[in-house]
Amino acid sequence: MITLILSDLHLGARNSRTDLLSALLRSDFDRLILNGDTVDSLNFQQFRRGDWQVVEQLRGIARERELVLIRGNHDGWTEADPGFGSLDVLGDLLGTEMHEEYELHAADGRYLVLHGDQFDRTLNLTWVGHTADWCYHRIQRMSRPTARWLKGRVKHWGGVVASVKRGAIPHARTRGFSGVITGHTHYCDDDQTADGFRYMNTGCWVDWPCSYIRVEDGHARLAHWLDDRTPRRAQPVRLALAQ
Repeated sequence: MITLILSDLHLGARNSRTDLLSALLRSDFDRLILNGDTVDSLNFQQFRRGDWQVVEQLRGIARERELVLIRGNHDGWTEADPGFGSLDVLGDLLGTEMHEEYELHAADGRYLVLHGDQFDRTLNLTWVGHTADWCYHRIQRMSRPTARWLKGRVKHWGGVVASVKRGAIPHARTRGFSGVITGHTHYCDDDQTADGFRYMNTGCWVDWPCSYIRVEDGHARLAHWLDDRTPRRAQPVRLALAQ
């Protein structure tokens, strides 16, 4: 059985790599786990032809194979949106149920799969997030490489990458898992603590190269999806792990 785990597709965003994503979704796999921020927002007027093509592919996967949808901070909140809220819209659109987290069984143990935004302390600084997002999109119109570099520096300087990693590890460890898989930071990662606890991050699909996690024969590994449409092992971000 082959499982693919992707996060941060941000469908509807100008820089979402729907071309590469659509190619990956046509590859051979049995289960697809979308680990949060599947859409950039629920303003479907921002969707282009490529976004809708991916939506149709995801709907087909939900009908014919297995599609697991996990909530991200761009997808809505269970408590804040009771009834027909944003979570219901996205789940109904793709034809599957929304989850907060998912338990993945692999050859080397159990993994907790969750988006990881709950460990991002910067999300409480609403005005900072809005200002940074505005600047990012303005700069992106002039220079995508500059915008990508700026976004990376902000995430590292602001502590987003480290805080998600350091928060997710003890959260999953205390619940008896042997590993945790997050998204949210847009930076792929694969690392282990001294006692063998594994931390993985799926990366994103709004910057090149796009990364994801492939679980095959019970073993999970990071991979990139390249323009030549062949998988390759990803080069993760290295940070000190919380012990």
